Order: sequence, then C-alpha cells, then structure tokens
Amino acid sequence: MHRSLPAFSLILLIVCAGCLGGLGFGGSSETPMTTTTNKETQTQTTVSTTTAAGESTTATTTTTETQTQTRTQTTSLRQPTTARIDTPEGSDRFQARVTTIIDPTTIKIKHDGTTQIVELIGVSVPENGTIQKQALCYTNSQLDHQVVTVVTDPQANTVNGHMQAYVYIGAFMFNTDLVRIGYARVPDGQFSKRQQFLQKQQQAKQNGSGRWNTTTTTA
Repeated sequence: MHRSLPAFSLILLIVCAGCLGGLGFGGSSETPMTTTTNKETQTQTTVSTTTAAGESTTATTTTTETQTQTRTQTTSLRQPTTARIDTPEGSDRFQARVTTIIDPTTIKIKHDGTTQIVELIGVSVPENGTIQKQALCYTNSQLDHQVVTVVTDPQANTVNGHMQAYVYIGAFMFNTDLVRIGYARVPDGQFSKRQQFLQKQQQAKQNGSGRWNTTTTTA
C-alpha cells in the first residue's frame, strides 16, 4: 500500500502538468499568426457648380438679312398719248400702228380698225437716186410696224386727199429727223412747225449731211 503511493503521486503530477499546459502555463512551439485587414475607403466627391443667373451669360445677337428678287420683266408698252409732245392748237392726236411704208415720206397706218395713208409734214425727198434709197431704208428701219403718235396740223394743206401729220416715236418726231440727217429738205408751204424744220435743215447744211454733201449727187 505504501509502495503504490509514490507512483500514484507521479501520475497525478503528470496529469496536473498536462492540464496546466492546456491552460497556457506551459511553453508551446506554435507561434500565433496575426492578420491585419487594411480597409481602403474610396471617396467620390461630386462637385456641383451652380452658376448664378446673370453671372455667365452669353448674349447672342442674330442679325437677319432679308434679300428681294425683281424680275425685271421687260414689257413693251405703247407710248401713252400723254407723252410730252408740243401739238399745234386745234390739232388731232392719236396712236396708230404703221402697216406699210409706201415711200420715205408716205406711210399707211391702222387706227380704230381703219386704214389711212399719211403724208409726213415738212419733208421732201428725191423721187429716185441714192438719197431716196437711203431715206427709204431709214424710214423702214424706224417706222415699219411701229406704234406711233400721229398729230395733225390745221395749217397744213391736204395732199392728194391724204392726211398730213407729224409722226412721233414716243416723244421723238420722225419728220425732223429726216431733215436733220439730210435725207429731206423743207418744201414750200405753211405749217405750224416750219421754223423748227428750217433750223434742222440749216444744221444739216452746215454738217454736209445727206443731200447737202457736196460729193453726193442730188435730184
């Protein structure tokens, strides 16, 4: 009984030592590991920019340009009977269309559905020769199928039963133009504008125009 006591004591001592080791009083060959967790915090900052009204204002001025297209439509109009034409007192005045050129100083017109033959007042052209041909060509180029203003003259005598008249293209008198370029001379006889015709004839003589050219044979 006494021999088993030391053995029992030894066993008890070993058991106690093991218990103490389990409670952390003994050494250990294991080294504890420490884990460090680093948390990264990302901060997103939203910058809100508020622009006060009127601080940053861009004033835009829009200039609108307006563009207009005028067709110029050219319209051939008859010269009005109110054109500035010096008409003799008591004369008749009307518009008519020239239908035929009979000779340099005689034309046929149509007015109000009626055809008439008109003799140009204050002009006399040779019946043949170079001047006559030139005058006929000129009359054709200026009057053929044109709308003209016809003005009578109470002082002019009727010739061969035909109307005696001044013929105007617009406000331009064709009678005096024949005299001015020397294709016609002023004949004898009275008419209201005789003095005006004589002045044109004098200019043609001074310029040596047409029949007044000394190198031209006249009839």
